Amino acid sequence: MLLELSCKDIPSGTSFLDLFQSLRASDLNYHPLSPGLNYEHLMELASAGPNKQTILCFLPSGHTLCVDIVYTLLQEEEQPTKILCQLHNLTDFYLQQIQISQNNAAQLSLIHAIFHLHDLLAVSPPEEELSIPSSIHIIGQHLADLIRDLLEGQAVFLFSLGSLDQRLYYIAFSGLTAEQTELRWKNSGRYRLADFLDPGAIEDLRAQKQVTIDRQHMHIPFAKPVDLPSSYLFWTPLFLKQELVGAFVLGRDYPCNTEESELVRAVATLTTLMIEYARSFAPLDHEKSNEMVLQATSQIIDAFLDLTSHELKTPLTTTMGNIQLALRRLEKLKDQINRQEEVISKDIERVQDPLEAANESARTQQQMIENMIDDAQIQKKTLQLHRRREELTKLIKKAVAQQQKHSRDRQFQLTLPPQEVWVSIDPRRINQVMHTYLSNAHRQSPANQPIEVALRVDTSQACISVHDTGPGIAPEEQEHIWERLYRSQGTAPQHELDLSMGIRFYLCRTLIEAHQGTVGVDSTLGHGTTFWFSLPLVEQAG
Repeated sequence: MLLELSCKDIPSGTSFLDLFQSLRASDLNYHPLSPGLNYEHLMELASAGPNKQTILCFLPSGHTLCVDIVYTLLQEEEQPTKILCQLHNLTDFYLQQIQISQNNAAQLSLIHAIFHLHDLLAVSPPEEELSIPSSIHIIGQHLADLIRDLLEGQAVFLFSLGSLDQRLYYIAFSGLTAEQTELRWKNSGRYRLADFLDPGAIEDLRAQKQVTIDRQHMHIPFAKPVDLPSSYLFWTPLFLKQELVGAFVLGRDYPCNTEESELVRAVATLTTLMIEYARSFAPLDHEKSNEMVLQATSQIIDAFLDLTSHELKTPLTTTMGNIQLALRRLEKLKDQINRQEEVISKDIERVQDPLEAANESARTQQQMIENMIDDAQIQKKTLQLHRRREELTKLIKKAVAQQQKHSRDRQFQLTLPPQEVWVSIDPRRINQVMHTYLSNAHRQSPANQPIEVALRVDTSQACISVHDTGPGIAPEEQEHIWERLYRSQGTAPQHELDLSMGIRFYLCRTLIEAHQGTVGVDSTLGHGTTFWFSLPLVEQAG
């Protein structure tokens, strides 16, 4: 059944809460929760009808289940008697979102790898004799992330072979714990390829073939195979000028198909092309070559973002139109149905819920694409503001109300001045910044904690702040969070549905600065985060 529990596993009289006791459950932001209703929800059922709760269940098999639970109060002779709990399986939509997030993360890793091409111009220390220079570390890290995100691997390694001693040196890792990473750095350069692979496998690598090693035949000379949870290791050779110089190694629990193998080959080829590309600039003056590489890579990234955003936008617009049309027709049909025909009404709800989930998914993707288009316009200096005089407290209330529609159980605490606050702004763009701040606070805060929104005014400035009680942001990340294409590495849950492409806060900073304002963040690890922005005041409208 849905929860992987048979009838024998559920004794007679088991309560709804007990049904989930053996399963780990969380909200969509991976905050632990216990499915069920509190007193406030019961009062809502009595006055306003069904209450909905969307949860993730982590099943014994290792699968993740996304369930919409709808609680309905059943009444007899106008007296409440029972609560009906309907479970709707939304796992397909959830997994689709996860796939989108993984693809997005992979695209961002590729962009970052291109962006750091100039790092390859760094001069390696004289004692370093690596076939793949250590200056490729940052690029290799992003490419390793790309492989792991797209192929759902447990771990990815990038090796370089010593050009003289042919020992195996680690360049980058993805997916390892801090202890596993430290162990490998300690053993970098201590072992030869023959300590890891049999002669036949080494011969295949030198023949430019991919090599698959199962757990039974896995060699890790400095650790037991259980140090790596993967059932298979897939070795893909890297060649420069027909010479084996290193390898990408993917660890995961099931074999690669042809398309997946080709993807790893493509990343391996890209890695060597980047090295050759950078080396062609090496004879030039360092400052001049660095400038040329930065200019070229910036053009590549801008073209990539521009092309990607426009390629995605047309089919997504069509999909959203069709979903919204279907939702409107369903709503109209539902209104026409007599209230006594409960069976038909419930059937429509079962169709309506997945459509609403699909609509929300498409809306999120649309926001990502619009961010990418905005970024492309900023780089081309074609982004325009349509400013007019606006009363700021009304705009803030509207932005919070919009967020509340998508976060019905979330509490918002507003602190607003009693007087009107007038500014000259593009209201759509300021609302965009507010949406970014509010949705980020919603993702980071525990579900039972309120989000605090405040507007404070001094003689010349209005300052808007959004405070969450989430895990906080490390000091070393705070100084980078406004940078283009930067995405936080430390605080987000591992599988959080982050579709930001690393440009959300960069766009906020750019839009606010275009309004002659400033942005900022105040955070302490374990004590939440406050994002704020300021805008210059104008004279009160008369």
